[in-house]
Amino acid sequence: MTRRSWTGWIARLAFAAVTIGGAGASAAERTMSWDSGCRFTVRYDPAKHDETRLRNTTRLLFGPSDFESPGTLPAFEPKAVAALDPDKIDRTCKATLDAAARLEFIALPGIDDYRRARIAELKDSCDFDLAQTRSFKTASALRDYQPAAACARFVDAIEGKTDLQQMFRQTVDQGCANNASPKACAARYAAEAQRPDGQERMRIYLVNFGWSNCAINYNLRNTGEKKMEAMRSALETQFRKMFKVKQDKCEEAD
Repeated sequence: MTRRSWTGWIARLAFAAVTIGGAGASAAERTMSWDSGCRFTVRYDPAKHDETRLRNTTRLLFGPSDFESPGTLPAFEPKAVAALDPDKIDRTCKATLDAAARLEFIALPGIDDYRRARIAELKDSCDFDLAQTRSFKTASALRDYQPAAACARFVDAIEGKTDLQQMFRQTVDQGCANNASPKACAARYAAEAQRPDGQERMRIYLVNFGWSNCAINYNLRNTGEKKMEAMRSALETQFRKMFKVKQDKCEEAD
């Protein structure tokens, strides 16, 4: 073999080695995509990062969230109240809280503190939902949601300790004030109160539009919103330093 052919053979061998190595590195990488307002994609090496931990982390930081309460079904009239199942909400909340406590994440400084804060937020939402749902049949259940103690005036009226009709009229007037036709709005609710089951309808209204609208201001999702977003944003910054995140196809805001 001549010197020139020997040199060419070595060069071809080196090129083949690089090609095989590059193909191997490319094959080792995987992509993970998710939607949360935008379409996100991240590349990762499964030998270095567990897929389940990574997916849990993306859901924690970008959504969709694993820390959501089941919420409450709408109940605006007596027959809807009969269909409510607070025990089901309680069971669902406990299962969600248990699952949230067992989630495993990519090791980022502060992520466990953020998880604990999200769990506290979830528990608070569940407590709110349970109190509201149970109150349609047992008004005193609203007092179980202690962060909203300042909203007790509605509970007093619903329980009959103060004038139910007076509180109902005040709340209706406030609620209808920004309506296109405040007088028609108020008249509609006044007519509801005059029905045979009017007392129950007034209590239902005060739960939905009196106590609830007051108590929501004391939810952790509102009172701790800025702190929670700061924690999440700091973790996202760390995550983006560890992984290259591609973002596109964002939904347009309404």
